[in-house]
Amino acid sequence: MVIGGAGFVGVAACKELMRRGVETIAAGRKERPYGTFTSYIAFDRGDEQQLAAALTRTEPDVVLDLACFQPSDIAAVARRFGGRRYVFVSTGVYPSLHGKQAREEDFVPLDGDPPEALDYLDGKRWCETVLSRQTDLPWTIIRPPAVFGPADHTLRIAAYIQRVADGGPLLVPAETYERRANVAWVKDIGFACALACDLRKDTVGKAYNVAFEDVSLRALIEGIARALGMPARLHSMPFDDLPEGASPYGPDPRRHSGYVIERARRELGFEPSALEDALAETLAWYRVAKPSHPGYANRPQELAIAGSH
Repeated sequence: MVIGGAGFVGVAACKELMRRGVETIAAGRKERPYGTFTSYIAFDRGDEQQLAAALTRTEPDVVLDLACFQPSDIAAVARRFGGRRYVFVSTGVYPSLHGKQAREEDFVPLDGDPPEALDYLDGKRWCETVLSRQTDLPWTIIRPPAVFGPADHTLRIAAYIQRVADGGPLLVPAETYERRANVAWVKDIGFACALACDLRKDTVGKAYNVAFEDVSLRALIEGIARALGMPARLHSMPFDDLPEGASPYGPDPRRHSGYVIERARRELGFEPSALEDALAETLAWYRVAKPSHPGYANRPQELAIAGSH
């Protein structure tokens, strides 16, 4: 069962699982007549009775959870799931590493009890904390960074494509634009999720970083420029001076500088794709859909900043 299987990463995971011949049941809140899965079930995972009924009805060996970011939902799964593996898809839960590359052990579970209201990142940190305290739930964690690809609802990748396409300079953080960026391709994350669901692999009680390995913000922008046949006009400036939305992937100097992915490579068999392949598919979507990132509304201000330096 893939909770969130009709979503951005969920569809990629379902495609990869089905390619491997795995019976794949997608789950979500809304009824859907068709999708990329063997079958589909609708329920509200925030209602524990509905969760229990869905698990009883489908009896999954593995639950792949892409939709959870509240620790109470982890606790409900722990009470109700009796299968062989629970795969939790997390995010960059690491503390401020100030440019150090993040290894899985850099995340330290939090102390105490989770507060009532949690945003996405803190929610993921608390979910991982609750998982670390579970003794009976056979869990595995996949940690992707920002994920891009066709139909990315965040439109962060579109923010960079738009700016390259208009021919003007792109504002980038001087401190970090040549560090490893915290990005991944949606197909790679779907692939990693499927690998973690493989019961032949000994992954229980482990977390895995999955991402591009040597892609900086500069390399990403230059790759977009090559694919579009445009110049890559980067204008570096202090991160704290960047206008809102000018560089949605950051990177923030206080955060980590990409992931170390050796554990996923060694134990899962994960290998990131070529950046060129990811951009080719993403640009094909962009040319048809023509999406616009909200931050692009401030483009005149960015051009004025670049012109004044």
